[in-house]
Amino acid sequence: MSLADVDKTKLTPEDLVIFEKFEKATVDAKKLPPNVSQDDQLSLYGLFKQALAGKNTTARPGMLDFKGKAKYDAWLKNGDMTKLDAQQKYADLVVALDEKYAKPTATTAE
Repeated sequence: MSLADVDKTKLTPEDLVIFEKFEKATVDAKKLPPNVSQDDQLSLYGLFKQALAGKNTTARPGMLDFKGKAKYDAWLKNGDMTKLDAQQKYADLVVALDEKYAKPTATTAE
C-alpha cells in the first residue's frame, strides 16, 4: 500500500487533518540529514508501515536477513496501534528528529 492508495473521501474531517500531516511528514522525512541514527530510522520505518498497512501480520525474515529482521521488528513493535495513531506519531517523530538533528545556527552577539 502507498499514500496514493488511501481514499481521502472516506476519512472524517479530523482524520483527514492527521493524514495530511502524515503526508507532509513523509516529504519532510526525506529532507532529514543523513546522520539520523539507525534506531530513529527504524522507528520511522515501523510507524510508516503501521500507518499504511496496519498491524504486522507478515512472516519474520530469515535468520541471515539482518536488515529485514530489524525492519520487521520495528514494525512489529507498534503492535495493535491504529493506522491513525501511527500517522500522528510518525508526523510527531519527523518534527522531533528534525529538531534533534538540525544543524546549529550561528547566533550573533548583541
